This record gives sequence, C-alpha cells and structure tokens, in this order.
Amino acid sequence: MAEDRWDFFIAYAGADRAAAEALHDLLSPLFRVFLDRRSLLPGDDWGHRLSAAQGRANVTLVLVSPRTDAAHYQREEIARALDLARREHDPHRVVPILLDEPGGAVDLPYGLRLKHGVSVTDAGGLPGVADRLKHALRSRMAMPAAEIQSRHADRAPVRRAVRLVPSTSLDHHGSLGSPDRAYVFVGDHDEQRHRTLRQVLANLWIGDAFEQVENSNVSWTALTFELGDLNRRKLDLLPATWKAAFRIMSDPKRAARFTATKEELADLGRRPRDYRSPDQDLWYERCVTSVRRHAGQGVEDFMTRLLGIDWLCFDGSGITTSAETPSRVFFVRNVPLSAITYRVQHLGTPDDDIALD
Repeated sequence: MAEDRWDFFIAYAGADRAAAEALHDLLSPLFRVFLDRRSLLPGDDWGHRLSAAQGRANVTLVLVSPRTDAAHYQREEIARALDLARREHDPHRVVPILLDEPGGAVDLPYGLRLKHGVSVTDAGGLPGVADRLKHALRSRMAMPAAEIQSRHADRAPVRRAVRLVPSTSLDHHGSLGSPDRAYVFVGDHDEQRHRTLRQVLANLWIGDAFEQVENSNVSWTALTFELGDLNRRKLDLLPATWKAAFRIMSDPKRAARFTATKEELADLGRRPRDYRSPDQDLWYERCVTSVRRHAGQGVEDFMTRLLGIDWLCFDGSGITTSAETPSRVFFVRNVPLSAITYRVQHLGTPDDDIALD
C-alpha cells in the first residue's frame, strides 16, 4: 500500500512541542499535517516513518527558536527538507516559522536564511501563521497531474469519494443522485481537494459528459464520503469505463436493462474482472448496438437517465484527459444518503473561487 500524502510536515525542537501541537491543530483537519506526536502509531519504525512522511509532504514547516541549534533530530529534518527542495522534478517547499522570543531575533540555521519565513509575532500569533499558510500555499497542495496519471495506471484505491450536486437539488432525505438514477459518478477526493470549484467542475466534466446541467454557473455543494471495504461493496464502486457501464446495464442484480450474450458474458471474465481493460471501444459498441439503442426508451434510458452520462461525450476510459487536470471518475450505486456518512461543503458558484477541502 502506498504511503500517505501529507500537506505539511512539522519539524521542531522537543522543547517547542507545545507550539508544534498548537500549529498542528490549527491546520487540521483542513490539511493533512504530520506531527510525530500525533501521527506515529505504536510500533511504528520511528526513523523510517518520519523520513517517509517528510518525503511525501508538500511543505516542511520548521519551527525556529533558540532551541533549534541544539535539536539534533530537527536539524536532520531541516537538512532533509533542503535536499528535497533542491529536486527539480517535485520541488518541496520549506517555510521557517519564527517563534516568539522575548530576548530578540532568532538566528536562522544555515540553509534557511534564503527561505522566506513567517514571524509568529508579525502574524499576530500562531492562528495568524495558520491563516497565512492556508491562503498562500493552498494551491500547492493539489495533487500534481503526473501523480494522478500514475494513480490511474497503478489502479490506486479510492479512499474518499467526492460528488458535486447543485445546491438547490440537495435533499438530505434523498439519495446521492436523482431518483431515476441507478448509479451516479464520483471523483477521487484526494485528487480534487484544494482545487477550486471551477477546476473540479472542469476536471470531472460536470455539465458536459456528466449530469447534463443546463447551467454550471449556479451554487454547488460537495458531498465527501468514505469508501472503505464495507462501503465499497455497498456502493459497488466501479471505474467509469464502457466495460463497467455494460456490466451495470446487463447485470440482473444491477440495472438489468438488457441481456448479455454468452459470448459477452465470457468476455466479461470471472471475478475480479478487469473493468479497465484496453478494449473499451469494443464494449462501447456492445452498449450501443442498434437493437439495444432502440429497445425500450433506447440509449437515453440506459445511459443518460440511469447513469447520468452523455454517451456522445463520455469516452469511457475511466479518466478525464482533456480537462485542466486528468481526473479519475467512478460509478457508484445511487444509495440513500442515510446509508452513508458524508460531509457537506458549500462551494458557492464558480466565480466565488472556493476550493474543495
């Protein structure tokens, strides 16, 4: 299993533990903050976990005080942060946080003197420092496009899903989607967090390939929920591919809109099936054969209405690649909201420039 990503890694001297914990609490849970006292588990390999966490963090926050010079482990973390910052392929940011000192200015350790820091005194205390970090660095926290492409290739699991719905249609006594949907689509929350509403709408093709909203410039709400092993079964998470769409439409235990032939059932394969197989064009053709398109209400019934996708726009690859940032998309059952635990974030309109938490 891949190591967790972190937005911030806090490097501090042991004597400054109280300040480190206070900053951790001010930045969490909006950001994923690694602090050894809060993030290490019993039995963890202390040295390995700290090094790995710092390497998977976007930013190292160095709490600088007169105790820093004598803090052996913190100085190692400073050296590691500076080394990470020199790497061109994935630059790491290092931010000195100058703690309040009644005795005067604190000397920055070698290597930090060229880094623009934040003074706790000038910021009006640690809450002011946290606010400055949130506003100045949030855009850097978004997952890079190359990593999303890599997650797509590696079929990385989805831990949290995000679904955007127009705020006026959100019904907490209803379901994830409109009542006539069998399945709805979601994005990977880890890949979309820290991006603005406008970016997420573009990345997930809302209003174009999905959802068919006439006007995207309305107020939107994000529903974020855990998948986990139990929810993964209940929600029937599938990649948004043509093969998965075929399975949903043909499976008598799912939407049951048409019957698959023996040959098609054989091609679907045994469990666990490869819904990301490279023959998606073939499964597209099987979904929209003349007989199936004209059966009942046709493709508008088993594609547009039941899955909420525009079959002319949806490319069925499981990832959007022509938007601002490549983004993985998935089908999940249109379950009642009462069946899941979800978090609500009101994102306003695209012009409000609010980012997904």
